[in-house]
Amino acid sequence: MFRTATELCTNEDERCESRDLASKIARSNGYSIPQYQRRPSRAGNQNRTPRDKKLPLCMPFFSDKISAAFRQCIVRAQLQDDVFLVNVPNDNIKRQLVRNRLYDIQCISDQCIVCPHGKLGDCTKTGVVYQLECMSCNELYIGETGRTLNVRIKEHMSAKKRGSVTSPLGRHKIETHGGKDFDVRCVILTHENEISARKALEAAWILAKNPGMNNKNECLSLTSDLLPLISLCELSVDQIRSGRKARTTRPLQ
Repeated sequence: MFRTATELCTNEDERCESRDLASKIARSNGYSIPQYQRRPSRAGNQNRTPRDKKLPLCMPFFSDKISAAFRQCIVRAQLQDDVFLVNVPNDNIKRQLVRNRLYDIQCISDQCIVCPHGKLGDCTKTGVVYQLECMSCNELYIGETGRTLNVRIKEHMSAKKRGSVTSPLGRHKIETHGGKDFDVRCVILTHENEISARKALEAAWILAKNPGMNNKNECLSLTSDLLPLISLCELSVDQIRSGRKARTTRPLQ
C-alpha cells in the first residue's frame, strides 16, 4: 500500500498525502506505522523560475507513473528551470462519439415553426433553402440562408410582428390580411453549403413554385440567372412551373 502510494503520485505533496491516508488505514486495522517526515524539496527555499518563463514540453498522457518518470528526467537533465511538462489528454472513443450522438439533436427555438413540420433539430441547420407558408391563405415565401435557420426565422417573425412592409411576411400581413396576424410554418427544401449553388437552388424553387410573397423583382433577377441553365437540364420553364420533370433529370428536391 505504501509502495503504491509512493510510486503512483506525481509530486511530493500528493505523495505525502497518500502516505498519511495509508497510515490512517493501517492504524484503523491495528498496525503500528512509523511516522513519515515530509522531505524538504530539493530546491529548498530558493526562488523557483516562474512558469510563464519556461518552455512547455507537451507529451501525451499515459499514466501518472510515466509522467513522474518524465519529470525526473527533466530534473536529471537540469532543465527544471527552463522546461515544464504538460500532459495532453488522448482522444478516446467516448470523446469522439459525443459530438455525433443522434439522440442529442434538440430543438433550440421557443414556439418553433420548423421542427414540428420536419425533423427534430431542423431549426439548427445551416446552409438551407427554406419555404415559409401562411397558414391562413397558403401563400408561400422561398428564401435561403447560410446561417442557422433559427436565426433567420426569428428575423422573419420579428418583421411580421412589427408589420414591416420591407419584409415579405410584414408586407403580406398588411396587404393581404389587413394587419391581422397569421400563423406560419417552415419546411426545409434542400441543403447546400456553397453560396452560389444555394442561390441557384433558391432560384429553381422560386421558378418552380412561383411563391406569392417573394418580391417580383427578386424573382426576375434570380430566375434570369437560372434560365441559361434550364436547357442543360432538359427542362422548360412551363415544365418546371407545372411540376412536370423530364425522365432523365434529377428531382429538384
